[in-house]
Amino acid sequence: SGIYAESGKQWYQRRVRGDQQNLETRPNFYYFVYLLSLIAMRKSYFDNWDDFYAASEQLYLDEPSAFRYTMKYRHCDGKMVLKVTNNALVIKYMSDQGQDAKKLEKLNSMLMRHMVTKS
Repeated sequence: SGIYAESGKQWYQRRVRGDQQNLETRPNFYYFVYLLSLIAMRKSYFDNWDDFYAASEQLYLDEPSAFRYTMKYRHCDGKMVLKVTNNALVIKYMSDQGQDAKKLEKLNSMLMRHMVTKS
């Protein structure tokens, strides 16, 4: 048990807070399994922006060459749908709030930052 007793979400929250202790001992695989379980429960639509943001980043980092990201806005409904895929897994986030445009900008900048840096 030990380090693997915590959930993937707890591990990610420690990562976001900046707690560096034992982060190297927990592979991304376990967080990815946590994300897959979220997707299975929510039918690929994320209700929480932070979970969608983390899942998008993880999908890009796992396989950058197969990563695709699309945004669709339907003016008649006033809904914005963000879709991220790596050809094996599709995740989506839907919103009808105008404030989420700022979150979209944050996601775009994170993805662009990853794309221009060498890894």
